[in-house]
Amino acid sequence: MSKRQLLVATIALLAANFMGGLDATIINTALPAITSDLNGIRYIGWISSIFLLGTAVTTVLWGRIGEVLGNKRTFQLAVIIFIVSSILGGLSTNMLMLIVMRAFMGSGAGGMTSIPFIIYADIYPNPAQRARALGWVTASFTLSTVVGPLIGGWLVDTFSWHWVFYINGPIGIIALLMLQLSYHEEKIESQHHAFDYRGAALLVLTLVVLLFASDALANNFLRAGLLLVIGIALAICFYQVEKHQGLSAMVPVELLKGWRIQSQNIIMFLLNGFFIGYSIYAPMWAQGLLGTNATYGGMTQIASSILLLIGARWTATLMGRMPYRRVVMLGSISVLISAIAMVMATKQAPYWWLIISGGFEGLGIGLAFTPMQVSLQDGVREELVGISTTFGLLFRTLGQTFMSAIFGAVLSLSTISQLRAPLTNRMINQLTDASTAKSLPATLIPQLRTILFNSLHLIMVIGLGIIICALVINFIRKEPAKQPRGGN
Repeated sequence: MSKRQLLVATIALLAANFMGGLDATIINTALPAITSDLNGIRYIGWISSIFLLGTAVTTVLWGRIGEVLGNKRTFQLAVIIFIVSSILGGLSTNMLMLIVMRAFMGSGAGGMTSIPFIIYADIYPNPAQRARALGWVTASFTLSTVVGPLIGGWLVDTFSWHWVFYINGPIGIIALLMLQLSYHEEKIESQHHAFDYRGAALLVLTLVVLLFASDALANNFLRAGLLLVIGIALAICFYQVEKHQGLSAMVPVELLKGWRIQSQNIIMFLLNGFFIGYSIYAPMWAQGLLGTNATYGGMTQIASSILLLIGARWTATLMGRMPYRRVVMLGSISVLISAIAMVMATKQAPYWWLIISGGFEGLGIGLAFTPMQVSLQDGVREELVGISTTFGLLFRTLGQTFMSAIFGAVLSLSTISQLRAPLTNRMINQLTDASTAKSLPATLIPQLRTILFNSLHLIMVIGLGIIICALVINFIRKEPAKQPRGGN
């Protein structure tokens, strides 16, 4: 490849990465308007959780598809799925259609964000050059999370919530065309690796059943319990199947049994659970309780995004001066401060209180994740580095997936239990969007805000609980021993 082609291909991949990161924050900004327009506060958790689930369960599958179709075609297919489902999501007239489209968007995002890392290895064979390229990946993703709330708020206030989906169209098409014109993949012979189809099917089925179980908490405890039992049974079946697959297993048992590794995955699950809780409900807090518009609601995420980047860059220095576990502890304590601030916040808490809380949350996430990710790779045998990295990514995504569903169920249960005539659930939906809240009777708004505050406060209390669990696990765990590598 010429330098010009290399540059164009890199920009194309970064555009896709930017688009994936943009979705993480731009949708959260539009959630109040979506739930108000589609009367869907009951299913608010699904908008994020089904997307994240689709991303999580397809990430490793896209890699296998790339071995058959080629990474370029696979990437383009993933982007096309993402674009088409985004446009159809914007055209949704009810929550069911939107949730289905979000599932397809998540499936496309699984390939759109994972396949580029394989392509980078092809176009940047030099490790130092590849490291610089991956630095731009982090920068583009962080930039998207910073501007996402601003773009999302502006689109909702100026046009409508539908445009937070439509914007993916032009970005995705540009990325497709640029990669098509610049990157010409060499045909590689299929490696014919055995693929653990049974393990993959059981893993997907287990995750889907457990997601339905977490959502069922909102209206039927018996069904939630039954689905939980089924999910646990499927997980046991998955474990038994993986025991006989060796290194070709979807997740080798050796990795599953390593507590020093898996304890870090559990910590990442819990930290990401609080992360998604703040990301979804801080904008709702600003709009529903403080009466801000969508733009200001989205700006509650900016301090989090900026300090996340600062924390991630600071981590590199700290990791050379202290044990990784101590760096993770510092990050977890920062997130704990954020959670305590949200629990202490009153209904009259000022807007800047949300900003400061978000800053501590972002800083903590930035500090905690890098040392755990490095440890997940260095703490396993060389043959397991890839699956350990992928499994860690799965846990991070699942933390957001399941906790967003659980938080959504908590919000629904709490609001319904507090409603008394003449207050209705539809009024709560209207309250979460500043534009529709204006149509509510002024005499009822204080009561509605009390109901919404009580529900959001309960979510933050649960968030505080899971952060405390993460701190305890990090305190008692031991760091994985660094494993030897070839040439070392």
